[in-house]
Amino acid sequence: MKILVTGSSGFIGRAVVGAIQRGGHELISYDLPFGDIRNAGALRLTVDGEHADAIINLAGVLGTPELFGREVKAAETNILGALNVYDVASEYSIPVVQVGTGHKGQPNPYAITKACAEELGLARAQWKGEKVVVVRAYHVYGPWQPVGPPHGTASVHKFFPTFATRSLTDMPLELCGTGAQVIDPVYVDDVAEALVAAISGPYGEVVEAGCGHGISVEQVARDILATVPRSKSEVKIVEGRDGEPRNAVVVADYPVCENTWPYKVQETADWYAEWLAAR
Repeated sequence: MKILVTGSSGFIGRAVVGAIQRGGHELISYDLPFGDIRNAGALRLTVDGEHADAIINLAGVLGTPELFGREVKAAETNILGALNVYDVASEYSIPVVQVGTGHKGQPNPYAITKACAEELGLARAQWKGEKVVVVRAYHVYGPWQPVGPPHGTASVHKFFPTFATRSLTDMPLELCGTGAQVIDPVYVDDVAEALVAAISGPYGEVVEAGCGHGISVEQVARDILATVPRSKSEVKIVEGRDGEPRNAVVVADYPVCENTWPYKVQETADWYAEWLAAR
């Protein structure tokens, strides 16, 4: 099977590429600067020219407080880009796996735009018979996840690279809001396997790529800190971020991933130690 992956060079994209290769399938990479889902014509030419059998749509604009004031850009990619993917896939009668977010329902541009794309895809599957599956990814972690300032240049701060690099450099681990928020950490390779498996369905449904194992952000921070025995870092509460409910509980109800936290936490922290050393 020839699988076109949008956003193939991203964090989850890298893992999906590995899952495709392990499954004996052929990869068609589609990513910026040349592969843009906002350009339906270019996407159509690639699907047609490469004879794609399926699409996994990972392309998206990320962020939580970072997207306030940039809602149009988020909508152009996360909603209109997804619609281009659905349209092209429909023309060629091939399935689409649309990545969603476990944060659906939260009051921020990312969660809202991704939810819109989810609902449109599911509606098309229900009423038009299109082969669309939504795989809702929860709190994904693993090697290669980009690091934000001050250690890296990523525009978005994710929990694992942020806590790991701060632990390794004796900086405080800042819990935004209360630290009591409950999350569902899931290893990136498990999410990738769920995305590839969803190509065969169930169409018109949501697959929850989470573990169903809730844990507080504070405990996650302390677990990551514990992987660096000589760290002088401390855990502290700071002001909450816009768009993030202070006592949110985001946990999969019907999880398909089995490797619960702290699965490969030490290995992932060691990867960031090597990454920092190389810099």
